[in-house]
Amino acid sequence: MKQSSFRYLGAFDLVIVAAFLAAFGVGALGSTPIALMVLAGVTALLAGSLAELSLGPITISWRGFAAATYLLFAALLPATYLPHVVAGTATTSETALFAVSCVSAAVFVFMGFDIARGGKHFEVRANVERVVGR
Repeated sequence: MKQSSFRYLGAFDLVIVAAFLAAFGVGALGSTPIALMVLAGVTALLAGSLAELSLGPITISWRGFAAATYLLFAALLPATYLPHVVAGTATTSETALFAVSCVSAAVFVFMGFDIARGGKHFEVRANVERVVGR
């Protein structure tokens, strides 16, 4: 996989958010899963567009943005069902889906950490040289 592929992932994610906004209005942005989707889309766009971003003393490489994308996707899955589970109003199917989403989230966490540390299991080749803030 190429680093620039994250641009397509981010764009696709933001198109899904736009579809939710078109269907349910701006109030949908108040939903935790939608807000996490926006953040994941933006971090994926940054991962696919920049080699690194420097903000003052902090420098974030594209691998950091790619890892953040996967970690946000990992948080997004259980966040969909968590409010009902915590409130005790979850149906049996919602509780089961919450459990399955937690297991699925673990896969996204693994992918994010692997990409952040150089990709022993998931190879992502850098092909963007744009640096911002240096």
